[in-house]
Amino acid sequence: AVVSTQSTGTMAAEVSAAEAKSRLGEFEVIIDVRSQGEWDNGHLELPTVHHVERLHANPEKVPELAELADKKVLVHCEAGLRAKKAGAMLLAAGFKDLTIVAEGGYSLMK
Repeated sequence: AVVSTQSTGTMAAEVSAAEAKSRLGEFEVIIDVRSQGEWDNGHLELPTVHHVERLHANPEKVPELAELADKKVLVHCEAGLRAKKAGAMLLAAGFKDLTIVAEGGYSLMK
């Protein structure tokens, strides 16, 4: 599926956790939007991973990520809902090459 933002004309692809896992090496940045407790219980051990706790509920954190807007970015959570919300926020902020794990998440990607 594809998510689009009319205001910026940008789009994001939505993928399953299985597809994301098979493509992890393609992404310049992986943004994990799970809670601190979820992160502490385990996270992807890759140099490209950034933990931005509960981005979907903290829009003030979006400007801090502006330097990543031109990178190939994957956003994930645990089940997909938070990643979709965070992805929509990043699209609105001008992210251009965004992929969202919309089905499943970390537990299926590790």
